[in-house]
Amino acid sequence: MGASANTLDRAEAVAVTSPAGGVRLNGILRLPTGQGPFPAAVLLPERGVDASNPNSPNNQLLNSLADYLVRQGVVVLRLHERGMGGSGGSATTTTLAERSADAIAALNYLRTRPQVDVTRLGLIGHGEGGNVALLAGAQPLAPTYVVALAAAGLPGREVLATQPVMYGKVLGNDSTDAQRARKYRLDMVAAEQEAAKMRLKGSNAAQVQTYLDQQRLRQKAAMRRDEEGLIKQQRAMLEIVRQTSDNSQAQAILGNMLRQRYPGIAPTDLQASVQTLTTPAYRSYLSFDPQPELPAVKCPVLLLQGEADQQVNAAANLASLKKGLRNNPRVAELRYPNLNHALQFASDSPADAAAAAFNPDTPADIYKWIVSQK
Repeated sequence: MGASANTLDRAEAVAVTSPAGGVRLNGILRLPTGQGPFPAAVLLPERGVDASNPNSPNNQLLNSLADYLVRQGVVVLRLHERGMGGSGGSATTTTLAERSADAIAALNYLRTRPQVDVTRLGLIGHGEGGNVALLAGAQPLAPTYVVALAAAGLPGREVLATQPVMYGKVLGNDSTDAQRARKYRLDMVAAEQEAAKMRLKGSNAAQVQTYLDQQRLRQKAAMRRDEEGLIKQQRAMLEIVRQTSDNSQAQAILGNMLRQRYPGIAPTDLQASVQTLTTPAYRSYLSFDPQPELPAVKCPVLLLQGEADQQVNAAANLASLKKGLRNNPRVAELRYPNLNHALQFASDSPADAAAAAFNPDTPADIYKWIVSQK
């Protein structure tokens, strides 16, 4: 490990220049106390996290991971994404290939630092950042390890289509989905009340249970139809974006589709949605397929997924990632029950979800795996 570190660390503002377009990227380098050389990691966030609330779950995930790693004696570098935090370029036009080039630039910067053990210099990415880390892992100047948290193994358009609220869709105060969920809750309350009446009228326990089971099955079928309808509409919207290069025309069609499903959507939310869905960055993700590059990743890889992740389905995407990495003998996998996309304990309530606890084992699991790589 090199010299030991304590909880006090030094933070430096740094800037690197990406080979993709010569864009200047600002960042914060955190160094453990001591001489080193220390293992090091570049943290790569989910798309758009820099621009969001610093207290958002996705931001907190990387912040808490950085705190833990530095305390354990790992150098941590986090760059501001293009167009954010004083970095050059634009977030709305950045492709995954450009983000991968930015990650390589960060690794090359760390290779110049005497405190960094260049034989243990990796990328830790979350969400799209995990895919960026894997793309960089397939390059000639690859990291010595990759940790991919909640990364996609399926094509981008498939990941987006199956999300409950497709990334980039701003629904604001539209209550269509909330009303549908409320109706399901009220239907089950009514079923329980009817069951109580059945008991009073002399129905036996088996009859009551059969009635309740039938109601639950009926509701499950209705919820499944709703989910299938949502996915079908989202797939159609994404296909419009993919097939319609004229942004104005694509936005007009998307706006009409969104208004039909979400009649209460505010005009400003509608405009924000259709603009996001037609940015070059979004179009880039729609055409992204992780599979072709995965066989070129030769370094050790740790794949982590929360099984309650509604943005990136754990089972489907892990299977696809492992298929692409099948010729790499150094792939490890960690699946966490009941954790969501930000690796928090899952919650049905949006208000509770924002403040949900993070799994305390995750940073330690990542650290143990990093230092076990030789």
